[in-house]
Amino acid sequence: MTLDVNYTVTENEEPAAATRGALLGPLSILARQRKTWSPVKLAGVLWRAVTNISRHRKVLKLLKLPAYAEFAHTDPRFAFKYLTHDYLSRGLTVAERAACFVHHYKRLHAELPEGFIRQVLVRDITLVELREESHLFSITLGQSRPHDKEGELSLNLLVDDEIVFVLSFTIVPGRIVKSEAADVLLITRLQGVKGYYRQIAFATKVLHDVAPGALLVAALQGAGEALGIGTMASISGADQTSYCADYDASFKTAYDDFFAELGVTKNDANVFVTPIPMQEKPLALVKQGHKLRTREKREFKRQIAVEVTRLLRECSRGNHRLLPWKAVNQSTGTSLKGMYAD
Repeated sequence: MTLDVNYTVTENEEPAAATRGALLGPLSILARQRKTWSPVKLAGVLWRAVTNISRHRKVLKLLKLPAYAEFAHTDPRFAFKYLTHDYLSRGLTVAERAACFVHHYKRLHAELPEGFIRQVLVRDITLVELREESHLFSITLGQSRPHDKEGELSLNLLVDDEIVFVLSFTIVPGRIVKSEAADVLLITRLQGVKGYYRQIAFATKVLHDVAPGALLVAALQGAGEALGIGTMASISGADQTSYCADYDASFKTAYDDFFAELGVTKNDANVFVTPIPMQEKPLALVKQGHKLRTREKREFKRQIAVEVTRLLRECSRGNHRLLPWKAVNQSTGTSLKGMYAD
């Protein structure tokens, strides 16, 4: 696909010409990446960009900030992915997708130093580490990749340096999910990685029988506390970007049933919405014989959330010597403790 546009620029057209240049330059690069950007897909993105030019100008203005400019230059897709179909969730309009993209990166820029943002965009940052015998379990935070249209940031659970479970999220305006909150952490991907069932089961057993999804949700609540965001939400399985009717039951289990089990209900926007921290079932309602186990699981998740909050708050203060929180499995008889650089 060749992008060939001829026009004459007058003095009054300079702003529009600059927008055209910022639009067509990266798209001409993407046109040569036929493996990932077919001519049909590219034409659709170009059409949506042109018909939403005022919104795209806001995106381009945002990406001129130093924290984003270099990344946007090295990855031409970055400025256009909100224009792809099913960005974040099925059924969102272009206006809603643009609002989510801009809101997310404005909020990050307001809360975190540029150095930290640059780091997160290019590589994952380790937030938590836990060693059990010869195995290492980690929670990392970074730019969602390669499924970057399923959420802007991802919390990943790793077993021996291999990602086995992913939670992707974006900071969106509350109105997108019919919430009165100004900011909402919207979960748009909560999935195990194919081929790692054994590692997922092993991690669950070692980490106090806390399922990986619940563990990453606890870490996300910690991130919300650090960023001053008091509301968390998740799409339903049927609204997930990769949803396929043939696997409806699997998507329902991963999203709808998971959050229903946590006691989170859907609102009028078909979205699961909950305050941070999540309200938990009173221990008095837990079956006899399960209370001690439930208390241990809750304490472990709480500790994860607290330490993620502490680490991200330190990052927001520009502490570049920060080390990840290192926990010791309580089954060894050693209490959990945080370990930070002075």
